[in-house]
Amino acid sequence: MNVRPQLASIRARYGNPYHQWMTQEFDELGWKLVQKSLLQKRFHDVTLLIEGPDRRFALMSKHSYPPGVFRSPSGGVEPGEDLTAGALREALEETGLKVDLRRFIHHITLDIVYQDDVARWDSYIFYATTKETEINPRDQKEVREAQWATRSQVEAMIHRLRDTGNGGLIYRGNLTEASLWALDNPLRIREAKPQDMPTISRNLTANLMETASFDQTLWWVAEVNGLFAGTVGVLPQPDCVELTGLTVEAPYQTKGLGHALVEYACDQWVDPEKRKKLSAGRANYLNDKLWLLTPTPAYYLPVNFALTSREFLPESLKKKLTGAKARWSPMRHQIYKL
Repeated sequence: MNVRPQLASIRARYGNPYHQWMTQEFDELGWKLVQKSLLQKRFHDVTLLIEGPDRRFALMSKHSYPPGVFRSPSGGVEPGEDLTAGALREALEETGLKVDLRRFIHHITLDIVYQDDVARWDSYIFYATTKETEINPRDQKEVREAQWATRSQVEAMIHRLRDTGNGGLIYRGNLTEASLWALDNPLRIREAKPQDMPTISRNLTANLMETASFDQTLWWVAEVNGLFAGTVGVLPQPDCVELTGLTVEAPYQTKGLGHALVEYACDQWVDPEKRKKLSAGRANYLNDKLWLLTPTPAYYLPVNFALTSREFLPESLKKKLTGAKARWSPMRHQIYKL
């Protein structure tokens, strides 16, 4: 089941997660398990960092895992099931705990590599809490045991997962490390205020980006722990609307902040009511296209942009493809249908 059509509403309810892109090699056995899931039209998992009343985290181990190897509970969403309902169900099945979802903290798009083949997988990670203290997995066919772990024990488990040499478990270690970082560095994205404009302008200049249409662009800024972390904007053109001005401050590069900013801008655009609000005084904002020009098109593939032929490119953007930009690629945002 493809749960991506649900993500905009999930982000609106539980916050904008970082969205990181990873690659991991799998062995033949791991690849066969992935192919089995893909044949069942499952392309994802939902993972939970469950914190108990004493601030320990719930971990589980499958029967196939080496002794002493545990990870955060996870599983798939069933056809027709809400993503968050699936998360609550998986928590109950794998730990026996009733939990409250607090934040959507991370989204990882994984390229799984086996020999010359690649498969794409998405992990949606939620931070959850529980008042319960007794762990008792209900799905004993899948789960060998579950236990509580302190933060330092979870961090030590990251290394143990990586040391297995198993691609799937190595990925679980990397996912855990990234998710703990996301938990410690909450992300907030908001519409820019007048006092943000000098910082945005300086940031664009530092990144060698255009500032000619600065005043005509609607800007959003990202804050991490209250500190300025990045920007993105949408610019009305005569015949389309262009995504522009994506920047990420150095401490947050490779953490998934850029993709989070793009998804936030697209969420604002896709929502019909928000688009009407954005269109005040800007008639072109009612257009159903959101475009971008980029020298790095692969970067935007995990966030729902698709390459498009130059012959279909709006004239205002065709005119930009000169000089240093002559080889840039045009892309258009794709809207998933529920």
